[in-house]
Amino acid sequence: MPLSAVSPTTVHHFEIDSPIDSTSPTNLTHEEMLSDLSSALAKKKKKKKPKKAKTLSPISVSPTAVTEVKQQVLCISRNKHWRYISSYHGPWLQLPLELLESLLTLNMDPTNFMQKDERMPPRPNGRRAISPPPQALVVRQPSPKPVPPPIDPGVFRSVATIRRLIDEASDLAVRAASGLSAPALGALRSPGANGNPRSPAHVLGMNPMGEQNNGRGLNMSSTRTHRLRVLAVQKLAAAYQADEIAASVMVMQGATALDDIAERVLKVDPNDLDARYVHFFHEKIPSRQLAEFTTTSVLDDLIETQPTRLHYFRTRGIVRCFRDEFTLAIKDFTHVYKESRALRKAKAAHHAEEARRPKTKGKKRNGDHKLNGQAPPSGTSVPDPTAGDDGSLPKGPQQPHPSVSPDAPDAIEPQALFMRGATYFQQAIFMIEQKILAVEGVERIPAQDALELKLHLLENGRYGGVNGEAPDGPLGPKNGTKMQAYRAALAVPEFVETVLSLLRKSIRDHEKFMTYFDTVDGVLPYFDGNLAEKTEAAFLLSESLRPGSHAPPPPLPENPGIFTTYHPLLVEAQFSTILCRLISGDFVSTLPAYQHAAALVDGLEGYPIFLPARSMAQAEFVEILERLASSWSLGTLPHSLVRHTPLAITSSTSTSDTQESAGSTRAGSPTTDEDTNVSTSLVRSDTTDTVPTDASTLCLVVTNGLHSRDTKRSDSLQPQSSITESFFDSPLGTGSPPNKVFNLDCLRMLLAPVANRQRSRMEKEAEDVSKEKTKKKGLSINIPLHGPRVDIALAYISAVHLFDFDA
Repeated sequence: MPLSAVSPTTVHHFEIDSPIDSTSPTNLTHEEMLSDLSSALAKKKKKKKPKKAKTLSPISVSPTAVTEVKQQVLCISRNKHWRYISSYHGPWLQLPLELLESLLTLNMDPTNFMQKDERMPPRPNGRRAISPPPQALVVRQPSPKPVPPPIDPGVFRSVATIRRLIDEASDLAVRAASGLSAPALGALRSPGANGNPRSPAHVLGMNPMGEQNNGRGLNMSSTRTHRLRVLAVQKLAAAYQADEIAASVMVMQGATALDDIAERVLKVDPNDLDARYVHFFHEKIPSRQLAEFTTTSVLDDLIETQPTRLHYFRTRGIVRCFRDEFTLAIKDFTHVYKESRALRKAKAAHHAEEARRPKTKGKKRNGDHKLNGQAPPSGTSVPDPTAGDDGSLPKGPQQPHPSVSPDAPDAIEPQALFMRGATYFQQAIFMIEQKILAVEGVERIPAQDALELKLHLLENGRYGGVNGEAPDGPLGPKNGTKMQAYRAALAVPEFVETVLSLLRKSIRDHEKFMTYFDTVDGVLPYFDGNLAEKTEAAFLLSESLRPGSHAPPPPLPENPGIFTTYHPLLVEAQFSTILCRLISGDFVSTLPAYQHAAALVDGLEGYPIFLPARSMAQAEFVEILERLASSWSLGTLPHSLVRHTPLAITSSTSTSDTQESAGSTRAGSPTTDEDTNVSTSLVRSDTTDTVPTDASTLCLVVTNGLHSRDTKRSDSLQPQSSITESFFDSPLGTGSPPNKVFNLDCLRMLLAPVANRQRSRMEKEAEDVSKEKTKKKGLSINIPLHGPRVDIALAYISAVHLFDFDA
C-alpha cells in the first residue's frame, strides 16, 4: 500500500493502534507522524511475507490429475449429435417467415401444378447435358391421378412451424436477457429512419422508437422475466415435438440466449415438463460421447407423466440407438408408428362420418354456384368450357393429392418408420462388429478416438483388421488364417440368417417409407443400353449429383425424368436399401435398385426450401465399391457384357442376331418375339436344377432374359414394389438364391465403372508426375461419424460372399 494512498482516517487509525512510547512527547510534528507511520507499515509488510510464502507454497498434485487438467474436453449441446442433421439444411433457415408460409400455401394447392399450355416447363435443376427436344415435352393425356406436391406437405408444414416457434422463442429469450420491450426489439430488426437499415439510430440503438431508456424497462421484475422464459421454453418444446431434427438445426442458427433458457426455468420450477424436455436437448456434454453421458431417465419420467405424447417415445428411441439398445429402440419406434397410424385412421373415420351427415341449414346447397349472368371468376366474358348446360361452374374442385388432404399422415408417422428401418440396419451392423472385435481380440473403441475407428487401422488386433490394398480381397487369400478365422465367426448359418432377417426388415421399412411419396412422369428407360451400360450411367449420374461433386453428368435419354415428392430422408432411405442388398449378397437385385435410385435422385428437387441432402448411406455405398475395386482383383475382371468380348450361346434356337444383340453395347434395339421366347425359356431352365456349366453362357442367358424382358416393357425399369417382391421371392442365403456365377457377373458390372474411374485417376496422376505438375496435397481427413460401417460391411461381404466367388 503506497504512502500517498493513505487517507487521513487511515493515518488516525494507525496513530491510535500503533504502539506509542509513554516517554514520547504528546505534541508530535507532521514529519515525525509520517515517519512513524511509514515504519509501522514496513514492519507490517515484513510480518506478512512469511504468511504469503506459506499460502503460495507448492501443493503436491498427482500425475493423473495433471493430465486431466491438461486434457481439454469440448462440450457441446446434445442436440448437435443428432443424426441426419445435414439433410435438413436449406434456405428455409433464412427465408422471411411470410415468404416461407406463402410457399407452403403454394405447395399444398394442386392447381398450381396443372399445365396451362401444351408444353412442359424446362427442368429447374438443369442437370441434363442436352435439352430435351420439343416432342419430348408434349403434355400427355391428363391422368385421373392427382398431382403430388413438389415437397412433402408434412415436413414442409413442420419446418414452417418450427421456424415460427423458434423465432418467437428467440425474441422472448432476448427480451428476458436484455430487458427490451417488444416494440423496441422489433424496431432493432426493422429498417431505421427513412427506410435505411443502417441508420445511426438503428446501428447505435439510440432510441429508434422514441421511447425512454432505449426501450428498456427501468426494473423488469424477476417474475416477468421468468414468465417470458417459460413462454419461450413452451415454444421450443412445441418445435422439438414437430420434428426434433429440424428443430435442432434451427436452434443452432438461433440466438445464444436459447442455450441455457431451460436451465434457468428449471431453477425456479424443477417439475416443468417442457423445460425438462428442452434442457435434455440443450444440455452440454463432451463431444462425440453422447452414449456415455446420456441416460433415458429424464425421458422415462416424461413418458410416465405424459404417456400420450408420442414425441417422447421418438426421442427415447433415438437415444437408445446411440446407446446400442436396439431392441428397446425398435419397440419405441413401433409404438410411435402404430399409435400415429391409429390416430390418423380415427381422424379419417370421424371426417367421413361428418361428410355423410345431411346438412339442413342454409338455403343453398354446396356445389351450386350459378353464374346468373355474371362474368366467370377469370374476369372474362368467355364461358368456362367445363361449365354445365345451365351455366354453373364445375361442382367439384381439382381433386387434391392424399398427402394434402386433412387425413394425411403427420410427419412423425413416416419418420418413425424410417427410424425403425435404420435401427434394424444398425443392429445388423452392430452384431457383425461384435463378432469382428471378438475375432480380433480387442475391445470396442470409444467414439472420441476418431483416428482409430476404422478396422484397417487396428494395430493391436490379432489379425490386423481389414486390409487396405490387397489383390486377394479385404481379408486376404481364401486359405489364409485371417479369412478362416473371420469365416468361423461370421459364416455360421444361424448368424447369417439372423443378419439377413434384420436386413430384410430394414428393406421393408425403408421401402414402406418411400411409398408415402408419390412419383409422376416416370417415363422410362432412364438409361439406354444393356444392363452393364445402364449401371455405368447410373453410377456416373449419381456421382455427379452428390453435393460438392464437379463431375459432369452422363448423356441421358431425351425424355422427361422422374418427378418425386421431396423429403430430406428420401435419398438416405434409397441408398440404405441398396446397402442392405449389397451386404446381404444379392447383387442381382442391387443393379436395378441402383438404377432406380439414381434416376429418382436426379428428379428430386427440394429448392427453395432444402439443399441437396448429404446421404451417409450413399457415401458408404460408393466407398465400399471403391475399396472392393481396389483390393479385390477377381471383381475387376471383365464381365459377360464387356465391350469386344465374343460370347457364344449353346442353345440350338439361338441365332447370330441374338448374339450381336447380347454382345452389343450400343443403345438397345427392339428384339423379336423369337428372341424373347428363347431368352425366357433359358431363364426358366436356369431356375430349375439343370444349370449350364459354362459361366459365360449362364451369365449371357440370364442377362438376355432380363434385357429382353426390359425391351418388351419399353425398356422400363422394375418399379420398387417388383424389386421388393423379387427380393423376398428368393430368400437371401437360403433356399434357391440367384446362381453364384450370375451373382458374380452382376457384381463385376457394379464394380466396372468404379474400376474405370480409378484407372483414369491413376493415369492422370501419372501424367501429372511426368509433367512435374504435382502439387502438395493436404491432409485427407475421413472420419466416420457413427461407426466404421464401411469396414464392417467389407469384412462381412468378404467372409460370407467373396469366399464363395473365390472358390
